Amino acid sequence: MREFVALEARRNRGWPWPEKSFGLDPMFGAGGWCHACGIPQGPQTGFLTLQRRNLTPVGAWVPYWNYDALCVDAGLADTLRGRFSLDLRPVAWPATPAGDAWQIVIPTVGRAWYDPEDLRRQTIARHRRTGARCPVCGTWKWLPLAPELLPPLHITPPLADVDIAASPEWFGDGLEAFRQILVRRQLAEIIAAASPRDFLIREVT
Repeated sequence: MREFVALEARRNRGWPWPEKSFGLDPMFGAGGWCHACGIPQGPQTGFLTLQRRNLTPVGAWVPYWNYDALCVDAGLADTLRGRFSLDLRPVAWPATPAGDAWQIVIPTVGRAWYDPEDLRRQTIARHRRTGARCPVCGTWKWLPLAPELLPPLHITPPLADVDIAASPEWFGDGLEAFRQILVRRQLAEIIAAASPRDFLIREVT
């Protein structure tokens, strides 16, 4: 796993729009995500829409609420396009044309990244419970764990020809829903160098 690292967000920037759907309607459609647990029910079909208030779209950043959405400015997107295999989509804005920011759409890769027993032990130790299965869509969601509390990775099958990947396991509580993300080291270094206030590279085991 030395070729992959975690790109830990040190802060969040940018509020998704519309707020009543946490920005999920434009990305997945009103019927494309579970309104009970916040988990998308299929791949992203639309565009992340961000409000411009309190956001300068420079460098790279993770918006509020959608914690496994990774955004980059236009110049950084051009740099990454020629070097990595990425699904880059323009970030939309409620009232102005798109084009000065891009989202890296992160695919889910693998059948499992963690041993369920390891996750059970860690979540019980942290929260005294493990998680919950959504009564509407049936998806299991583990309670969130700080990066240092995540168990060792056991990715099945191993990561292959991808530069960025998201876990099949979902984490969060209530309507909070996110996956764990791994980034090829060279890609993570470029992003962290472009936005050192936004990201920290963390080794994984």
